[in-house]
Amino acid sequence: MIKHFLLLTLLCPLSVMANETVAVEIQKAPEVMGTGNIVQIVLGLFVVLMMIFGAGWMMKRFGGFGGVSNANLKVVAGITVGQREKIVVVQAGDVQVLVGIAPGNIRTLHVLDKNIDHESALTVKSAITVEPGGGFMDQLKQQVKKRAAS
Repeated sequence: MIKHFLLLTLLCPLSVMANETVAVEIQKAPEVMGTGNIVQIVLGLFVVLMMIFGAGWMMKRFGGFGGVSNANLKVVAGITVGQREKIVVVQAGDVQVLVGIAPGNIRTLHVLDKNIDHESALTVKSAITVEPGGGFMDQLKQQVKKRAAS
């Protein structure tokens, strides 16, 4: 009988608690994707993209990483001879080399005995003049006139 009394006293508070109504306040969930949050996400993305483009511009402007130096190797002059072919004069230290460049192929054409300066190459290029009548249109007109006369 004592066992039943102890068991009843232990179970009684549990049953009383089970019958009580506990008032639980229902809270409204916070708005996760509000207008302010969307604006913040878009502005953050814009800032990150501008930083990426700015870093790319600086790399292009200032020549990439500082660990590699191009002081002893530079292109002195060049000319395009086809859609994807070039001929350039490359200076490596004190030696200048005439190099042919094509897709997948680079060849040494000639090692120059006398180095040319970039300034002298510009003056020679500007000193070349085209004779009147020496252009393509003038020669074409002369050939058409010859064929019309014969």
